[in-house]
Amino acid sequence: MALSKIFTGRFYAANAAIFFLVFYFFFGIVPGNMLLSYHLTLIRGFTGNTDFLCLVLLGWTVYNAKCALFVLKTLSARESLYLYATLGVLDGQQKWLTWFRIHFSLYMPALVYSSAAVWIALRDKHIGAAVTIVLFQALMSVIPLFVYDRKIKNPGTTSLFIRWQQKLNRLFTKPLWAYYLYELLNNGSRSLFITKGVTGLVIIATYSLMEQPYELRFMLVGLLLVLLAHTVLVFNHRQFDDLKVSIAIQLPLPLWKRYVHTTFGYFVLLLPEFIFLAVRTYQVAGPLDQLLFICLSVSMLVMWRMLLYFPRLDQDKYFRWVLISIVISLFMILGYLYWYVVIGWQVLAFTIFATRYYKYEPPLAEVQ
Repeated sequence: MALSKIFTGRFYAANAAIFFLVFYFFFGIVPGNMLLSYHLTLIRGFTGNTDFLCLVLLGWTVYNAKCALFVLKTLSARESLYLYATLGVLDGQQKWLTWFRIHFSLYMPALVYSSAAVWIALRDKHIGAAVTIVLFQALMSVIPLFVYDRKIKNPGTTSLFIRWQQKLNRLFTKPLWAYYLYELLNNGSRSLFITKGVTGLVIIATYSLMEQPYELRFMLVGLLLVLLAHTVLVFNHRQFDDLKVSIAIQLPLPLWKRYVHTTFGYFVLLLPEFIFLAVRTYQVAGPLDQLLFICLSVSMLVMWRMLLYFPRLDQDKYFRWVLISIVISLFMILGYLYWYVVIGWQVLAFTIFATRYYKYEPPLAEVQ
């Protein structure tokens, strides 16, 4: 009972907002009489599609990592030192059962939903998907137990991720374009993984719903939705620059090189989507189409970032201009003016950057 309050109660309390959003997405937006069919369609969607299943497994992996990191963080807290005296004396079967109960109580939502998925997959004769889910969840339930046990036995050791991060920092000097990506991986991983999960679903849905033959305009419309999912990450980029790398303006770099750094940073940010798109469309989309996907995506994200050099552009106005640019791009795409969109947004982005970069002053609210 005491351990459940320390780990389970605190975990669900700390992540109540996230669980509310997930619950609303899975149950709140669906009418009661359609709830069962909605979940049956969703489960049959990922048990019958390998790409969709991989995306779901990735989501479960992220959630499992979140559970494990919470336990490790709790064990590392100064006020939790007494847990080493309590859990450290356990041995044998009792020790592993205790760790399993703790981890199961945190990871239980994923296990319950995956159990339903296995049952439906077996009924639909998707044996491969059912076996994959069972083996995957077995690993997700067992591997963290050894991590917890190692932490109890070695309370003063630094985690493998932290050691790898420190070693990487010693070996490599981060270029300017990588600063914000590094920040997202360390302090914005939640929003980053949610964004990538949403964009993966959009790409799968776009390609799956597209009627044959292959239609470039249909794929580009889906790509606009992928880019729209990144707007929050782009908006937060300004705050990161204002608070943590404001000294970058004093670096002896020409303006064009600064622009190239920003462009390359967004290319790397979108690299998972580019790879996924290439895997999904390589049989029907030629190299020129793949290049168009990359150029359009990077151009729009860079243009949205440059809009934020107008300091009075708050979040509401920013999203308003984002939607306007989406609509303009949509009409130009429907008019087959693909490369005009790319050139237009690049010209606008560089013009704003060249005229506003050295004049920009961070809003007082962000500086404070």
